[in-house]
Amino acid sequence: EYIITRLGRWIDFKNDYKSMYLTYMESIWWVFKQLYNKGLVYEGYKVMPFSTACNTPLSNFEAGQNYKDVSDPSVIVNFPLEDEPGTEVIAWTTTPWTLPSNLGLCVHPDLTYVKVQSKADKKVYILMEARLVALFKTADDYTVLDKFPGKKLEGKKYKPLFNY
Repeated sequence: EYIITRLGRWIDFKNDYKSMYLTYMESIWWVFKQLYNKGLVYEGYKVMPFSTACNTPLSNFEAGQNYKDVSDPSVIVNFPLEDEPGTEVIAWTTTPWTLPSNLGLCVHPDLTYVKVQSKADKKVYILMEARLVALFKTADDYTVLDKFPGKKLEGKKYKPLFNY
């Protein structure tokens, strides 16, 4: 009690409840039954924030504590294709320290990818169509050479970033 008070938490230690007391558990079940009888309980699905440390879902309050919009550094990397010299697959990552051990690129089989030629450097790039705005400032900066689903990229081989 002394330590909790010193930490600035005000808790009524004389009239507290313990969630494992039978009277407390019975009162919760009584409230739940009242809600159920009024048709206020339903089964549904909702995405919940999850604490991997506690192995429990988080309340809205807990999930919102100390929330900040932050800039997350990321890198864009070119992977030259082996069977198409001069064509590079563009990959984006927020974990660049994993690049030395990179063994593959992942694409969504149903999303649209484009092969474009940059007007600035004349290089040919493959990337997801929705990410063109991340690489080019305007549509005038590139020419679309081809559009295709991601499954067309399956099995393509690229030159690794490191030779080991």
